[in-house]
Amino acid sequence: MEYKIVSGGSPSELTTKVNERIKDGWEIVGSHQVVIHREQNRYSGQQHMDTLNQLEYSQTMCRKTNENVIKVNVMFNHPEDEDGNVDENVKEWDIEGMREEFESELSQLTGGESDDENSIKYYFGPNNKGTIK
Repeated sequence: MEYKIVSGGSPSELTTKVNERIKDGWEIVGSHQVVIHREQNRYSGQQHMDTLNQLEYSQTMCRKTNENVIKVNVMFNHPEDEDGNVDENVKEWDIEGMREEFESELSQLTGGESDDENSIKYYFGPNNKGTIK
């Protein structure tokens, strides 16, 4: 995630900058802020006449960055026992199903092209059961 504070010397300048960032995928976070950026007291002799304030308008914005992660649903098989009954309490990883889903997502991202067929590694626990990293 990227974080940025956009500022301007007037409400219209801030609005223009914020709208440009929104078009680029940024989102507004919270409300805008107005602070006195510079304060100048004016005098006539020893008499204080007025104070000039230079204001700064700001808005916090965030943008989500794309993750370089392919997400795959976890899949299980429920094996049959000797009598052909399925026990839904017993789960075995569906490694092949998860691999096919991963390869399908990868193919969509790369347009079906790959530089190295061995560039994607699968890591499994003992007996091909465990998590895919």
